[in-house]
Amino acid sequence: MFANERRVKIAEMLERRSSVTVAELTDAFQVSLETIRRDLEYLERQGALKRVHGGAITVRKMQSYSSLSARVTEHREEKRRLALAAIPYIREGDCISLDTGSTSFELAALLCEHFHELTVVTNSLQVFQILSGKEGFQTILTGGFYMPDEKTFYGHLTLDMIKQLHVSKYFIAPSAISLDFGISDHIHELVAVQRALIDISDQIIVQADSSKFETCAALKICDLNPRFLYLTDSGLPDEILEAYKKASINIIKY
Repeated sequence: MFANERRVKIAEMLERRSSVTVAELTDAFQVSLETIRRDLEYLERQGALKRVHGGAITVRKMQSYSSLSARVTEHREEKRRLALAAIPYIREGDCISLDTGSTSFELAALLCEHFHELTVVTNSLQVFQILSGKEGFQTILTGGFYMPDEKTFYGHLTLDMIKQLHVSKYFIAPSAISLDFGISDHIHELVAVQRALIDISDQIIVQADSSKFETCAALKICDLNPRFLYLTDSGLPDEILEAYKKASINIIKY
């Protein structure tokens, strides 16, 4: 196999997956370690991948927007694990904030099972409906202009209310995370709300299943921040985890 053909196939592998290791490439193409390293160096110069210790990861891919009804069923098990992973970071009596979206729905349901007293701030109508019947919970719905497709509130009224609040932790569930582009999402009006909630929070806990890493959505929320805690599932490849740790990003896999 010629070098160009092998490099094309490596790039195709990274189109299907988020990472490859040097060991599996040497085995797949029956060439030396140095040959694969030269291939990866060449492909990195072309912008086709990013080399990391022991292999390579994909350069960020664009995440396509999907409706709330579709997202509720996507990666459902991973989202439930992320919700369970968040529970130890919450204390009885805490004042916290939940993002809008399907991951937050899972977390809201678990809050009702694990806690007796919480104050929860959210702009999500569905999160509010899950929590509102729980005795001992104080649920603050931000209000504002209503977005039916996302079952959430946005706009200057929402932002004005958020500015008057303070929470100990904000659980944000973005659409995409990338070392280069940071944390991103799709809907301009909701990105503004996410930024506002970050501003009023002592601690930011990012919940993202492994499919969201090294991808990007159209709108940047903020840069990756070493002070944030990042929760993901066990499907995150070790190569990506290692790259993020080198960037001082604290990721915990569950």
